[in-house]
Amino acid sequence: MKKILAVIFFLLSVIQGSIGQTWTRMQGWGLDLESLHWINNQKVVAVGENLIIYSENAGATWTEVEQKFETRFYDIAFPSESIGVAVGDNGAIYRSTDGAKTWSKVNSGTSKSLKSVITIGENQVIASGDDGTLLSSSNAGSTWSAISSNTTLDFQEVFFLNESTGFLAAESGNVFRTLNKGVTWEKIQLPTSRNLNGILFTSSQNGFVVGDQGAVFRTTDGGTTWTALTSNVSTRLRKLAASPLDNRILIVLGDQATLIRSANSGTNFATINLGAGNTRNLHQLGFIPTTNTLFAAGQNGYLISSTNAGSNWVTRQAGVRNDFSVIDLKSSTYGFIAGNGGNVYLTSNGAQTLVNRSLPESVEILGMEFWNTTYGFVTGDKGTIFRTANAGTNWTKVSANTPAKIKGIHIFLPEVPYIVGEKGLVGRTFTSGNEWSFITNTNTTEDLNDLLAFDLQTAFAVGNKGQISWSNNGIDWLTISSGTIENLNFATRVDSSTALAVGNRGIMLKTTDKARTWRKIETGIIQNLYSIDFFDTQIGFAVGDSGITLATKDGGETWSIIKSSTIRDLRGISVPSPTNALAVGKDGSILSYSCTTPSSVSPISGNSTECLGLSRYTINSQPELGSEIVWRVDGGLIVSGQGSPTIEIEWTTPGRNAVLVSRTNFCGNGETSALEVQVNSIPTVSAAISGEGSVCVNSSTTYSVPSQNGVTYTWEITGGQVQTGQGTSTVSVLWTNTGDQKISVVASSTCGKSEAKLKSIRINKTPDQPAAITGESIAPLGEFRYQTVAIPGLNYKWSVSGGGKITSGQGTSSILVIWEQEGKFEVTVEAQNECNFGPKRSLPVNVNIITALEPKPSGSDIKVSPNPSDGQIAIQSSSLDTFESVKVINSLGQVLYQSIIHQGDERHDIASLPRGVLYIQLSGKNGRVTKKILVR
Repeated sequence: MKKILAVIFFLLSVIQGSIGQTWTRMQGWGLDLESLHWINNQKVVAVGENLIIYSENAGATWTEVEQKFETRFYDIAFPSESIGVAVGDNGAIYRSTDGAKTWSKVNSGTSKSLKSVITIGENQVIASGDDGTLLSSSNAGSTWSAISSNTTLDFQEVFFLNESTGFLAAESGNVFRTLNKGVTWEKIQLPTSRNLNGILFTSSQNGFVVGDQGAVFRTTDGGTTWTALTSNVSTRLRKLAASPLDNRILIVLGDQATLIRSANSGTNFATINLGAGNTRNLHQLGFIPTTNTLFAAGQNGYLISSTNAGSNWVTRQAGVRNDFSVIDLKSSTYGFIAGNGGNVYLTSNGAQTLVNRSLPESVEILGMEFWNTTYGFVTGDKGTIFRTANAGTNWTKVSANTPAKIKGIHIFLPEVPYIVGEKGLVGRTFTSGNEWSFITNTNTTEDLNDLLAFDLQTAFAVGNKGQISWSNNGIDWLTISSGTIENLNFATRVDSSTALAVGNRGIMLKTTDKARTWRKIETGIIQNLYSIDFFDTQIGFAVGDSGITLATKDGGETWSIIKSSTIRDLRGISVPSPTNALAVGKDGSILSYSCTTPSSVSPISGNSTECLGLSRYTINSQPELGSEIVWRVDGGLIVSGQGSPTIEIEWTTPGRNAVLVSRTNFCGNGETSALEVQVNSIPTVSAAISGEGSVCVNSSTTYSVPSQNGVTYTWEITGGQVQTGQGTSTVSVLWTNTGDQKISVVASSTCGKSEAKLKSIRINKTPDQPAAITGESIAPLGEFRYQTVAIPGLNYKWSVSGGGKITSGQGTSSILVIWEQEGKFEVTVEAQNECNFGPKRSLPVNVNIITALEPKPSGSDIKVSPNPSDGQIAIQSSSLDTFESVKVINSLGQVLYQSIIHQGDERHDIASLPRGVLYIQLSGKNGRVTKKILVR
């Protein structure tokens, strides 16, 4: 059967179906994140610069809302889990009714920028912004009305303590307070003129406000008076949050990666270091409800998190503010990405991290090609060409003496790059770029955007208005008919004579004769395509506007759209392997591609025993787009139904056969469902009778032969009797006489009878009781040896009644036992010969981890919780300080933790315990108490 399955799995693996892939965003977005809001412990939404993103797995991965937003969002709130409100520049208000997946713009009635929004109760929403703007909604953000604030001061953040009492942080050191749900507001001038940006109350009386130049103020009388606190920083502080588990813990963030933390309600602040050279501004933070885990968001998509209320932080996303234009991977992990501002980045881990290898000048990079992992060129506007020989660590500017944009470059040989660009520009060098010459007879004035070569002689370039220029000597360039007037943006070579080019409005062209003739490939899209790349002669990808990504598995003849989950324009693609690719584009977009196999199918329904002839098998799973159902049968022929959920089989070969089915697509196969089928013919008993040939008198033994559907089995016995199973392939026999005996079986069906199959049986008596067991009868936790006198020809079966396990020696006269818990147990051994087991011999063992037998206090009021635990426990007792020390011991007796108990202690916390069964041992002058816990 294993051979059958192996063959079938191989056959299934070579069947190609439709395309199934996934894209994962790397680095995040290069756009500012301004605010985030936790809807529940799993779902969080973040907003910012023309962007809304959300996570449904507690911030582990993030999804972009695929809508085009042309506003900077500053804040977001959710009146319910499904309804959300986002506010931003120029009075922008967007509303979601499906938990942040889609958004629609609503009329705010103002053009003032809105900086903050908060929900009060179930449907009331308040928004605040510039020039004293206050808006209110009583229907969860559907409609809005203005509230008079009697001020033109800018409001930065609104906070409500309850449905009636609210506060506003404003410019010039002002706080505003309302006691009537925001209907009227009173202005409170703090002892500062600095702008105040964030406000928070942890109780009805205690509140905090933060602002420019490190300003932090506290009130203890509900906002009437405020006292300055020392923050130890001078940067602009934007927002603050308090731990939902301990509101004394305050986290404040601000510009230039500023993070400060207080564990005592602001009496003292400690500065948190987010890394040397980190200057990213932080804009907002928020705790996961009912936990000490919080996230902070900021400049260029910066996203960090802490699991211990802000003491330590890890980077989740660190976006790059750049519109990437080109990518060149030299392997599945190593390559270069470039874009505007002269920015070039090196990655050696598939874009998980980027190393800045930027040019010494701020230019728009339009072309890039590397000969190997270290030597390459980039080109750009204003005739810019730079060369590197050490992977961008150093760049040398090599002047081409032209102000034109140089859009494409191809390295024929390390010393012979060619370039193309504006108005039909074609240039070349034979000195690795030190000196350049330009071709005067290119026969076109159209911009040339990309250049490729099939060999050292034949090359072509593609450009605007469908321009294709071709040369077989690098000097004379001819115009080749392309059949399109759309701009051609990029080209890729597939093999020694085949290439494809892509351009605007979904145009794609293919040549198979070294670019002499071209034909159009239908893509089914109208978005502009900017880049294309192939791994081999069959597998390729193309990318373009609005996040469009295409894939082919047949050399570019047909293409399928792959969902990229972004609307950012993608400008470059590189395909280093058939299952991996990287695409880059606007707003710092870097997408990593990986194949996904299709979903599994259900178990197969049908008879597992059949006769030669026709039968039907089915699955509940239905066909899915992009994959196909593939059946395979061993021992028969598929008569009908291949590719559907139901097939009909004609069984042609008796025996153990199989039916298998799976889904398959471009990336591989889903899990296979298999059903073993026994196909019967004339009955035979080809296999020997299975069962013990040497048994004990008065023992019951099972004997069997392979079962066949529709077959009756007749058994005959000497020296015993059939107890159960007569007529089946398996019987239980009671042996009553010693000596040499026999058992036989005949298989019969409507087709006839088989010849009798015989088996000789030797019947003996059981062995005597083993000698006394020697070994430790009083033992601590650990490993000990137990043994009995060995008698030749016998096997020994050992068992432990509990508290430990046998680690070695089973079957012999000597074993090792590891004791893992305390208690009274037994070690038992019984001898075995070819018949059966003889009488047992036992040894009582008392396992006690406390080797010194001091008397124990009762410990009746000692509580260890939680138990089971996730590694953090609390020991509590009103008499805890009667003990002097505490230890944590594992099942091997090793001390994992120990500490002193101080006078007056009623609680002792222990964290980071390893998994397993552990013992808490409290010791004092009056004795010891031991508690057992389980750490999962």
